[in-house]
Parts: sequence; C-alpha cells; structure tokens
Amino acid sequence: MFKAGVGSQIINPPPGVSLGGYFHERIWTEVHDDIMAKALVLDDGAARASIPIHRDKTTVAIAVCDLQAIMGKEVAKARELASQATGIPTGNIFISATHTHTGPQVRRNRSVPTSEEYLDKLPQMIADAIIQANASLKPATLRLGEEYEDRLAFNRRFRMKDGRVVFNPRKQDPDILGPAGPIDPQINVLRVDDEAGRPIAILANYACHPDVMGGNEVSADFPGESSRIVSSVYESKPLVIYMQGAAGNINHRDIANPDPQKGPAEVKRIARILAGKILGASELSEPMEGKPLTVSSAILDIAYHPLTDELRAKAEATRKNPDAHIFDVSQADQIENYRKDGKKAAVEVQAIRIGETAVVGIPGEYFVEYGLSIKEFSPFDQTFVVEL
Repeated sequence: MFKAGVGSQIINPPPGVSLGGYFHERIWTEVHDDIMAKALVLDDGAARASIPIHRDKTTVAIAVCDLQAIMGKEVAKARELASQATGIPTGNIFISATHTHTGPQVRRNRSVPTSEEYLDKLPQMIADAIIQANASLKPATLRLGEEYEDRLAFNRRFRMKDGRVVFNPRKQDPDILGPAGPIDPQINVLRVDDEAGRPIAILANYACHPDVMGGNEVSADFPGESSRIVSSVYESKPLVIYMQGAAGNINHRDIANPDPQKGPAEVKRIARILAGKILGASELSEPMEGKPLTVSSAILDIAYHPLTDELRAKAEATRKNPDAHIFDVSQADQIENYRKDGKKAAVEVQAIRIGETAVVGIPGEYFVEYGLSIKEFSPFDQTFVVEL
C-alpha cells in the first residue's frame, strides 16, 4: 500500500527583486498570484527481496517550483535540508521548475541580476514544502490517466523560404514555410487518492512555455491558474502540481493568429482549456498496482557549445547595428563574455518509477524532439518527461 502526503509554500520574492524570463530588467510591482513550491511525498512500504525478514520501504519526494529555472546550488541545498529533516535520501528528492517567465530571476550571470538574498532563502522554502508533505503521509491509491491537446502548444521554430530557421518570426509572415519541428500533445496525469477515494494530489505533465502573462507582476502563469481551477472542482481541494514537459522549442504562440496572445485574459483562456483536459484525465484515470517505488540517477558530462567564428561574427554584427533587437544584444553579451569553450558541464538526469509509470527529470530547456524520444524508448506506456 502506498502512502502519500502533500505540502506547499509560497515563494514570492521580496520587494525590489528582478523578474526573470526576458532580456531586460523588470522590477516586480505587485503579486498577481502567488508563486509556490509544491511537494508530493510517496512511500511504498514495500518489502525488499534482499532483506526478506525486515520490511523496508522507499520514500521519494517530488517538488515543483513556480520559477523560470532552479540551479544546482539551490537544488543541492534544498535536498540536504529536506533530507536532514525527513530522512529521505537526497538522491530520492526530485526538484524542478515550471518555467514561468514572471517569477524572480534565479539564474546567475545573466543580463538580468539575481537577488542573492532570495536565493539564500529559497532552499529552505522548498525543503519546508517537502517536510510538510512528509509529515502528512497517509494511505493512498495512485491512479494514472492521460489526455491530448494539440491546439494550445506550437513549435516556435519555423522554416523560411530563404532557407533559414527562425525563432518566433513575425506572425503571419508570408515567408514562413512551416514549423521546423513537432509538438507533444500528451497530458500525463497521476492522481493520488486517500482511503475514501478523494484526490489529495494531481500531477499534470504537459509541454508548453509559460510566457503568457508578461508584464511586471509576479505570477505562476497558466500552470498556476489551471492548477487552481482543477483543485477548485473537487471538495477535497487536492494539491495540483504542474510539471513542465520538454518545451524548449514549444510555446503558446499561434503564428496564424494575429492577436498578441498576452496578458491575464489569455492566461485564463489557456488555463481553462488545459484544466478541462486535466480533469478529464483525472476522472478517467485507472488505479495502478502497488508496485514498489524505484529511483535511478546519473551525472553526465555534457560539452558546452563551442565558441565558433560564426558566433563571434554574429556578436560583431550586432554591435554595429544600432537597431539590433534586445535579444540579439543579450546574445552578443553572452558571446563576448563566454568562458566555457572547451569545457563540460556535469548535469543530472533522474528517473523515478511510480507503479506503472515513471517520472524522468532532465536539465535545461529540452527540445520536444528529445522528450518524444525518451517516451518512445521508455518501457512504460506513459512517461512523465519533466525539464528544468
């Protein structure tokens, strides 16, 4: 029999902190909706064949933050704090971000500054959500469901008539031939019910950039709004946790739609559609067998992008162009200050088997093609691919 517990903490930044997600500084003005660290702890209580007499168990914690990203330093500290308080091994703690573009800047050495004060406090807030979840463990049934939605997400790279591949070109540009890649329409849902059959948690996994709200207000964007809608439908008010899929080249921007597709009204529209699909998957979900939890992870050495002559020439051309876009100026800054040529990054990939499904954690903003490939080669019919 599984046990499950949930916890959450508000992680809003203090006044004066810059928002991340764009290439110019935005000091937040007010909180449109709270950003959260949400946690689910699962315990399988399973017997291990290697210890036939003693009844052992595996406990895992899954925490998702309404942030643009979460860096290795903060992940390591949050794991350490949570493990010390709960006994959950650090390697069994899974931490990711939704990628909202209206949360505090958390990535160092970017054109927009971070708040070290906020980053110092962030690990404890995440750990507190995990600690709260661990303290609320109770018998639970896990259910697995899925839905599909192919009208909200769009590949944001396009092939042009002149042979180029362009990122987010002008809407309805007559020189667009078509998208340069696919989307992933699958919505994975893991529902956790208490002994009375009432949902206490719903994990929803979908691939689409949360850059809809815009502006200078703190917001969890459509992942937060859709989560609130789904939770409000049930009397038990489950904790709904949105897990971002492989959305590195996927966003909500319909190139054929001339409207701006920005702001609170568009957030609500997307959230309502997505919430409807999540609810459908929840209501049609099937109980999973009580198979043990298992965890696996690996550290991979990945080469950084080489500093090529083509990149140097691009930066030089940008500096000579007085009308250069702020995105290109930011890229020129990165190229001119690049110190990682020839170096490698040690990055973690992590997988948690939960009954008849798995959650696969991948670093960075993965392109959808790679997420689809993971799903294709997974031994499970449904695999939650979670970036960042």
